[in-house]
Amino acid sequence: MRYFLALPTISIAVFVLALTGCEVGPDYQKPEAALPNTWISDEAKQMTAKAEIDQEWWKNFNDPVLTQLIDKAAANNFDLKIAEARIAQARANVSSTEADLLPKGDIKGSATREANQFAFPGGTDSPITPLLHKPFNIFQTGFDASWELDVFGGSRRAEESAEAQLQSSEASRDDILVSMLAEVARTYVDIRSLQSQFSTAQDIIAADKKTLDIAQQRFDAGEAPRLDITQAEAAQEQAQSSLPQIRTQLTQAELAMDVLLGEQPGATQKIVEKAAPLPTSNKALILAAPASVIAQRPDIRMAERKLAAATAQQGMAVAKFFPDISLNGFLGVLNTSVNNLATPANQSWLASGSVVWPILSYGTLSANLDAANAQQQEAMASYQKSVISALSDVERSLNAYTEQEKFLQSVTNEVQKNTHARDIALERYKGGMTSFVAVLDAERTLYNSQNELIKAHADYTQDTIAVYKSLGGGWKKP
Repeated sequence: MRYFLALPTISIAVFVLALTGCEVGPDYQKPEAALPNTWISDEAKQMTAKAEIDQEWWKNFNDPVLTQLIDKAAANNFDLKIAEARIAQARANVSSTEADLLPKGDIKGSATREANQFAFPGGTDSPITPLLHKPFNIFQTGFDASWELDVFGGSRRAEESAEAQLQSSEASRDDILVSMLAEVARTYVDIRSLQSQFSTAQDIIAADKKTLDIAQQRFDAGEAPRLDITQAEAAQEQAQSSLPQIRTQLTQAELAMDVLLGEQPGATQKIVEKAAPLPTSNKALILAAPASVIAQRPDIRMAERKLAAATAQQGMAVAKFFPDISLNGFLGVLNTSVNNLATPANQSWLASGSVVWPILSYGTLSANLDAANAQQQEAMASYQKSVISALSDVERSLNAYTEQEKFLQSVTNEVQKNTHARDIALERYKGGMTSFVAVLDAERTLYNSQNELIKAHADYTQDTIAVYKSLGGGWKKP
C-alpha cells in the first residue's frame, strides 16, 4: 500500500531525523568457543609453546630453491589472483551499500510537444478549444534528487553484511594462500624424493653390476654355476625397470608445480633440474596454544565473518516489515521556449515525501525472515564446525609428525643393519661359504630399506609441513 505525504519537506525531515539511529534485528556478537588449554598428545605437551605463529616456516628448511618456488607461487598463483578479484568485487559491493545511505541526484532535461482537446458535457466544444488545440512546446531542465531514508536500519544492516562479506573474502584469500604455500612445499618434497629414488635406483644398478662381475669371475673360475650369472642379470634388469616409472612420477610432480607457480609447463624442471637432498627443517617445531591457533587460522576467520554477514542479513529481513520513507525534490526551470530557459522567472521546483508500507506482503516477508534465520543458524553451525575441525587438524598433524619421527629413526637403523648384512653376505659368497641367493636376498632387503628410508624422510618432511599449515602459518608477513 502506498501513501503520498503532502507535508512540508522540513517537517518530514525533522520527523525522520528523530527516528534515525534505529536498527532493527539482532546485533552481532562474536560467539565464544570453548577451547582446551593444551593439546592432547603427550609429545605436544612437551613441546615449547608460544603465542606467535611462524609465518615464514619454509625458511626453517634452509633451502633456497624452496624459497624461490614459494616466492614465485605467492606472486603468480592463479587461485590467489581469483581470490583477489573476489575481494575487489566484495569491496565494490561495500561501496555500493554505503552509497545507498546517501541522497541520489540526477541532472535531467526534457522537451515535449503537445496539444489538448477540451469539450463540455454532451460533446459541445469549449470556447477555448481552438487555443488549446494548437500544438505547443514545453522545455524543462534542472536537478532531480531523492533520498530513501534508512529509518529502521535496513540499509545500514546491508552495509554491515557487505563489510563482513568483504572480510570473509579476505580471509578466504588468506586460507588459499596458506594451503597453496603448503602444497608448493609438499610438491617440492615429492620432486626431491623422486630425484633421490632415481639416484638410489642408479646406485642399485651400479651395485648389481659389481655383483654380476663377481658372479662372472667365480663362474669363469669354475667356482659358481651359470645360474648365479642369470640371477644377477635378472636383478640388474629389475632395478633398471624402475627408472621409467620414477621419471614419469617426477615429470608429473614438476608439471603440478608449474600450475601452482602459474607458469608454462617446463618452468619447474629448469629450477629443480639439479638434484638436491630432501629438505629438512633445521629448527625445532614450536607449537602455539590452541587459542592462538584458532585466532590465527584464516578458515575460522572466514567462517566467523560469514556468520556476522548472516546476522546482519537477519536485520535486513526484519527491516522489510517497516515502512520505507523517501524524500523527493526537483529544482530547475520550465518554459515553452528553449531560448527563455535561463530567465529567472522560469524557476520550477517540487518537494514531496512518500511512505511505502508493504502491509499485504506479510507472508512473503515472513518467509524471507525465516530463510534469513535459517541461514544464520547454518553459518553458526559452520563456524562451530570450523573450530572443531581446526583443533582436530592440529592434533592429527601433530600425531603424524611425532609418530613419523619415530618411524624415520627406526628405518635409519634398519638401513645401517641391512648394509652390514649385505656386506657380510657378499664377503661370504666371495669365499664360497654361502650361496648367491643369500647375496641377492641381502641386496634386495637393503635396497628396499633404502627406498623406504627416502620415503620415510619425505613423509616426515611432509608431516612437518602439515603441522605448520594446521597452525595457520604463511598468510601474512611477520
